[in-house]
Amino acid sequence: MNRARGEAPSCGARREAGDASQKRIKNTLSEWSVEKFLDMRKDLLDRQRDLEKSNMEMVEKFEKLSNELQSKMDKIVEALHPEASSEVVEKIRLCDDKIEKVSKEHQEKFDSIQSKLNQIEKTLKPEVWSEIVEKIKLSDKKIEKLSKEHEEKFNSIQSKVNEIDKTLKSGVSSEIVENIDSATTGKYFVLKHTINNVSSVFKDKMSCSFSEREEHFGVLWQINVERENGFLNLYFWNSLLCNTEKKWEIEVEYELKIVSPNSREKKEKSGEKRCSVFKSHGNYYKSGFPKFMEWDELEKDFVVDNCFCVEIAVKVKKMTGIYKENMRRFDNSMEQYSDVILIVNDQKFYVSKLVSSEYILATHSPYFQSLFMGKNNEANKSEIQLSGIDADDFQKYLEVLYGKQAIDEFTVEGILMVADKYATRVVIEKCEYFLQYESKKKLKKKLQLSTRYKLAALMKQCMEEIKGQADSRS
Repeated sequence: MNRARGEAPSCGARREAGDASQKRIKNTLSEWSVEKFLDMRKDLLDRQRDLEKSNMEMVEKFEKLSNELQSKMDKIVEALHPEASSEVVEKIRLCDDKIEKVSKEHQEKFDSIQSKLNQIEKTLKPEVWSEIVEKIKLSDKKIEKLSKEHEEKFNSIQSKVNEIDKTLKSGVSSEIVENIDSATTGKYFVLKHTINNVSSVFKDKMSCSFSEREEHFGVLWQINVERENGFLNLYFWNSLLCNTEKKWEIEVEYELKIVSPNSREKKEKSGEKRCSVFKSHGNYYKSGFPKFMEWDELEKDFVVDNCFCVEIAVKVKKMTGIYKENMRRFDNSMEQYSDVILIVNDQKFYVSKLVSSEYILATHSPYFQSLFMGKNNEANKSEIQLSGIDADDFQKYLEVLYGKQAIDEFTVEGILMVADKYATRVVIEKCEYFLQYESKKKLKKKLQLSTRYKLAALMKQCMEEIKGQADSRS
């Protein structure tokens, strides 16, 4: 008991000593924290003062710069008249509005296009899309290549045209008269007829096929192919209706041939050239070759893929009585007013080199200018023979040249042929105008004429019509 009582004070003393020690530690930490906080606060205050000072300096610089800019603007405004200044401001405002509006419109269009492209791209497989892109690139290259080629061709043609134009302007020599080849000029055309499904069309031993009718020089023509008793018969028809009130006559020279299409070794067989005369007062409406070849030979050598072709090259040597009545006389009743006679197919045309103080033929045709005024032998002749044309066509050509309205569906092609032969631009232009705005001829025929006689305006019209038809079908 006494020992226990003796130890009790010792434990209490230790607790007190421990508590005192903890208090000292806490006081020490508290003092250290306060000092640390005060140091940090002082550091922050110093930084704040530095920032405030820097900000004040920046504000002062900005105000100084602003004052300088305002001063310069005031000087500019003072230099301008008040109304000019306000006008400039208003224009600037309007420009800003327009720019903003256009920008919005373009952005909307771009967004719309981008949206459509995204939709297309989603619907396409990656490999399809890449294939399309590749094709577009190849197309661009081809277009660029073709564009260069066409430009080179155009430049070459333009150069030749310029040379010809210079020659014509400087006067045409007698060589022009001598170099016109009557064998390659005149009334000529080619009829073609492709027969498909031969086995079906000619399944009977007596059967036939007709081509579509084609109009040439105011007359309708077509090919007739017949199978008869083991032979092939070939004919071409003149479809001009008989006119009992007026006699007409057409003399032609033609050559018929069979052609095998789409074969590596193209075969053809021609008949000899033949002449024929179609007349209004007879039943002579077709001409050709009966028994042109045996049908078995045709099928063996010329039918390819159940198809073969027939071609007929026709040269019209003479046409009379087809056109309407003459609108001006050039016969012997005009002899006393003429100083030269032009002879076409034995028909005489009495014309004057000098009419109303104007050289009508010589002025409008370099051919006749050289013929009448050149140094060739023809210039001094009282009668001059013209070849390669029809008398009726020359009659209508002269009527147009002398101001008559002689161009119609029947005469236009013959007049064009004569005008082209004698380089009479004023007559060519009148024919082209008729074909553009008055003629009822088929598009195919107009395109043929525009190509043959180099009628640029008519060709452009035809191409636009073809493009329009293609667009409507697509």
